[in-house]
Amino acid sequence: MTNASNEPAVHLPRTTKGKRPHFFDDPSLDQMMTFLLELAAEVSVLRARQDTIERLMDEQGSVTRAAIEHYSPSPEVLADRTAWNAGFLQRVLRIHTVEK
Repeated sequence: MTNASNEPAVHLPRTTKGKRPHFFDDPSLDQMMTFLLELAAEVSVLRARQDTIERLMDEQGSVTRAAIEHYSPSPEVLADRTAWNAGFLQRVLRIHTVEK
């Protein structure tokens, strides 16, 4: 299988090897942090997709799945999304920040 640039596709393993890392004494805390971070990642992806839809609606007045999938954000849009993601993670993980 090749991609658009005719380079061989990279096949990554679907399973991980070894034990899960442990960061807390209580394994349930590790599980909750994993859940929280995976959920935050999904929210971030959904936010970027929503942003794409809104921008396409502003630009074109309508949207198709193909337009969403082929949308290429400008550097300014990427900077906006990066700033949003940083603020989002700061809010989600604020309990883990050191208070000054």
